[in-house]
Amino acid sequence: MLRPLMRVILGSLALMLAALPCAALNEAKKGRELAEVLCAQCHLNEGQGEKQGPMGVPGFRAVANRHGQTLEGIVAWLKSVPPIMPNHNLTQDERFALAAFIISLREKR
Repeated sequence: MLRPLMRVILGSLALMLAALPCAALNEAKKGRELAEVLCAQCHLNEGQGEKQGPMGVPGFRAVANRHGQTLEGIVAWLKSVPPIMPNHNLTQDERFALAAFIISLREKR
């Protein structure tokens, strides 16, 4: 009785783990679309690095590559509604999608 149950559990777990990369890619794609509408003017300029650009703001690639940067850290930053950024009244899903897009820009080390 235990073996068939274990097979079902392990099979379900394997399917869930296989779906994670696809889910992350979908979130990053949603985040990119959102960024292109809301954030591009300040954060998606060609060749933009840390604190560079038309208004002295970092590019998203620079944000992604900050030492210790995490998806959760980006979500928390967006949730805090930083006074230096416009309040886009982002939903939790939008914050997560934007963070997924930003962290997807991280250089592989």
